[in-house]
Amino acid sequence: MAGWDQVKWTQARQVAELMELDSSNFGGPEADPESGYRTLRERGDMPLAVRYIGHALPRLEAVAWAAYLLENWSQATPPGVSERQALDCAIRWVEEPGEEYRRAAQEAARRADGNSPERLLADAVFMSGGSISEPDLPPVQPPQQACGGLAAAAVIIAAYRTADPNAALAAACDSGEKVAALGANALLAQ
Repeated sequence: MAGWDQVKWTQARQVAELMELDSSNFGGPEADPESGYRTLRERGDMPLAVRYIGHALPRLEAVAWAAYLLENWSQATPPGVSERQALDCAIRWVEEPGEEYRRAAQEAARRADGNSPERLLADAVFMSGGSISEPDLPPVQPPQQACGGLAAAAVIIAAYRTADPNAALAAACDSGEKVAALGANALLAQ
């Protein structure tokens, strides 16, 4: 597998800081992002490895990765109507990122079940960039870690809806590694 060319961070500690975790758990002080991730994966801490990938990836790639997984897993466990709409809005934004679809994802998230991974994913889209205040108010930027954190949380919760959560988390890590190396287009080849 190629290096994590899509990841813009240069050190694992930067990803750890986004996650609000002690960076000593991710290799040495100069460990690169992929090495920090490998440390987690080798320890078998799959939920934390998924969180790490979500924070390491650029925002569009994090949402695309999570949307791909939720879409695949929804075949076995179809979401409710409002949740399906939230997932569809996230997918639409991935296909054509822009303010109109970002705001549509926010509206869909408001209608979806508050505990659903689809709502978290639509919220990740809304937190991907641009103002999070109402359009007629002064702009407020989302926290830098919000989008990746919400995308990763959506993946983790959705994994636990599958018949084999451990296998789902491992698959999430595998596809996340490909996205980190090759970008969101790597999902099309899967």
